[in-house]
Amino acid sequence: MIITSPKKKLLDGDISNCKQGRESTVKLRLAQEGDLPFVKELSQAFAPFGPYEEIIPQWFKDRFIETYILEGEEGPRGFFMLGLLFPSWLCQTIDLMAIAVAPGWRRQGLGFLMVEKAKDLARQRGYYFLRAHVGCQNTPALEMFRKAGFSIRKELPRYYPSGLSAYELHFSLR
Repeated sequence: MIITSPKKKLLDGDISNCKQGRESTVKLRLAQEGDLPFVKELSQAFAPFGPYEEIIPQWFKDRFIETYILEGEEGPRGFFMLGLLFPSWLCQTIDLMAIAVAPGWRRQGLGFLMVEKAKDLARQRGYYFLRAHVGCQNTPALEMFRKAGFSIRKELPRYYPSGLSAYELHFSLR
């Protein structure tokens, strides 16, 4: 996958995904304005953590955060947001701000695939670490991130606007 500039519309290359006897090819591309309804719809999964129906559209428009769409032949299957929680030219860490897979496509390795692509993008940009925050009770996400090589750095009590706690996860890109 080659990116010639951070705001190119399409990313080169298809991604093959084989899991549970279901083979498919998907493409990863930067989101466009017309993708916001899809992103907002999937963001409903974040409702227990706070007012993400307001937060996600703000991140979608933030110049320090890029939204990527994972798309199959029949349309989008998921998205992730990669950006700087605290923009700074000194920053060595980039954040996987949000990640979601459409309900009909969950538990098929697409979340893991997007995490791997986020790691590739972060490496290409020269970051040293990829960070993610996951609700302490979100066992499926924690398992996926552990499988992707992330480690728990610390627990953050009442991290989310709803008051739920999170784990801060890190992955070394070097």
